[in-house]
Amino acid sequence: MPNRFPVLPPDEGVHEVIVNTPRHVLTLWDLGTDELAAAIDGWAIRERAVRADPRGLTPFLFVNQGAAAGASLQHSHAQVIGFPFEPPLMAGRRHAFHNAQQCPVCSEIADPATAHIAATATLLAWCPMTPPLSGSVRIAPLAHTAGWPDFPGADIAPLMRPVLRALAEAVGTDALNVWLHRSRPDDRPYHWHLELVPRRGMLAGMELGAGVLSLFTEPAILAEAVRDRMGATEPGAGR
Repeated sequence: MPNRFPVLPPDEGVHEVIVNTPRHVLTLWDLGTDELAAAIDGWAIRERAVRADPRGLTPFLFVNQGAAAGASLQHSHAQVIGFPFEPPLMAGRRHAFHNAQQCPVCSEIADPATAHIAATATLLAWCPMTPPLSGSVRIAPLAHTAGWPDFPGADIAPLMRPVLRALAEAVGTDALNVWLHRSRPDDRPYHWHLELVPRRGMLAGMELGAGVLSLFTEPAILAEAVRDRMGATEPGAGR
């Protein structure tokens, strides 16, 4: 549905709210796995629709969960914005992929120092060594893939749901931001990934003014805490 308080006028772009379930639930992990899969498929459908807009909009898909993460509604929902320009952080990330000698996400996945959390046959969840904010977890396909599948929910939900629940327990907050990094399917240098970012504190002068982040825990320690709460072993252990 159209956002009642859009960040840009309808004649310039798109700002939609995607309701994750008709049931009144507050967090993504309150959804059953099948419900979360259906919600993620809904995100993909709307992101794809914005991408196909004849105005050439740049879609950005995200979730704000909890007041500390910017949510004004309690009911679990996602949002998609179609910008009439390429936002600077998205442009910078695409530029980094296109100018790297090796895909940055593939490099993280292959690095033996990466703090793995859990994996499926197709996806990996890990704590990046240089996170966008403290406590972040990243999910990406093990195989280099630029564009989202048409219906990614059945693949993502079985990994994302337990990781989110365990991350919230480990960090001590239900407030969360999730956003999608993806490109066109023909954009070969890119590798899609999801950022899961718990929001335990506010951004202050150092973060906003200098762009310097203070981590409340090391990524490897956080990954171990999340694995412990999932009852999971580190992917690749014993190989």
